[in-house]
Amino acid sequence: MAVLNRALAAPQQRVSVAVRFGPLLLIAVAALVIVGLLRVVQTSQATTAGFAVQALQQDKLELETSVRQLEAEVAALSSLARVELEAARLGLLPPAQESSVQVNVAPPSAGLLPSRFAPPQAEAQVATTSRSWWRNLLNILTFN
Repeated sequence: MAVLNRALAAPQQRVSVAVRFGPLLLIAVAALVIVGLLRVVQTSQATTAGFAVQALQQDKLELETSVRQLEAEVAALSSLARVELEAARLGLLPPAQESSVQVNVAPPSAGLLPSRFAPPQAEAQVATTSRSWWRNLLNILTFN
């Protein structure tokens, strides 16, 4: 009877280990591939940015060199000897009589004149007439 019971029992299906770990292994491999691709893209972007920075630094150096050359050219062209030579070439002569003009008009108000051209007294007057907000508040609170 023992033999019959074994034969009549339904065969059990065994789930292989490979079938259970197959999807997990596939997901792990896909994650590794994605991480690898992201690192390649990141490295590529960093390299591209590095080349762009290097090109901008080179442009900056070229522009600084150009500025230095132009400054040297301005200095050479504005020297007194050069100006006198150019004036003689053009037939210009020093004035026979010097004259000056004196203007007896007050300068325009501070609003019309840029601050770098305004007289220093105007700036000092503005600074002394205005008081800070906290001093005004202190005067109000102490009833002075």
